[in-house]
Amino acid sequence: MAATKEASSGERELNKATVRVLQVLSSFASDAPGFGVTELAQALNMTKNMTYRALSTLVEQGYLVRERDGSRYQLGYRVLELQSPLVIDPDFRGLAEPYVQQLHIITGESVGVVVRAGDHCVLIDGIETRKHGVYRIRIGSLFNLWGPATGRVMLAADDDAAIDDYIGRHDLDPAAVREEIQHIRDQGFAKVARSTPPQMVSVAFPVLDIDGRLHGSISVGGPGERFETQLENQFAEIEAVVAALNRRARLFPADDARSELH
Repeated sequence: MAATKEASSGERELNKATVRVLQVLSSFASDAPGFGVTELAQALNMTKNMTYRALSTLVEQGYLVRERDGSRYQLGYRVLELQSPLVIDPDFRGLAEPYVQQLHIITGESVGVVVRAGDHCVLIDGIETRKHGVYRIRIGSLFNLWGPATGRVMLAADDDAAIDDYIGRHDLDPAAVREEIQHIRDQGFAKVARSTPPQMVSVAFPVLDIDGRLHGSISVGGPGERFETQLENQFAEIEAVVAALNRRARLFPADDARSELH
């Protein structure tokens, strides 16, 4: 009889531990950028020790990953096993579509989605504003990589050797390009103001997978006289939308964007 009671008690404790693990995992089904142990323990009304054990279990099983500094946790690739096998992984255009809509609603300006194609970048989707001074969205448009903000931010995501190789193949000022690349990396986005008429301003952000590989970039832009002030006032909202896109995009492995035109 005592053995039966001990077995029942052990099963109850195991069930409680399982419930805690599922509660922790469910907390990550949100737009939150991630959680630390203390933050999550308070949200779930658990002890830090219980929360840490649940997080460790999920990391060991691949459902969560620890950020590089080790202080926070995010969803890992293995959560994709929980979805229906009949659901096809979205391509970058599909991943970005709802966030393109959000950026357009926030700014009212043109928004573009771009992938890399060798030494160029190609526009694959976007929304064109109906305001005056339109920043044109022409699907299939091809640009030099070191031209618009959306191309520059993708080049900045490359490694230094590849960037040096790119500079060597083009008539560019090596020091100026490297300085700009470092600036883009430091701030996490690229901004380009075109000096020739019409004077347009665009800002672009990289979109990466969990391994830091490039899906592509997303940009928003418009006439400098209107967009400069607007960008300053709305930048935090724009960054929040891009951060949400990156959290979703990191769940899907990036294809080699350079093959997009092949």
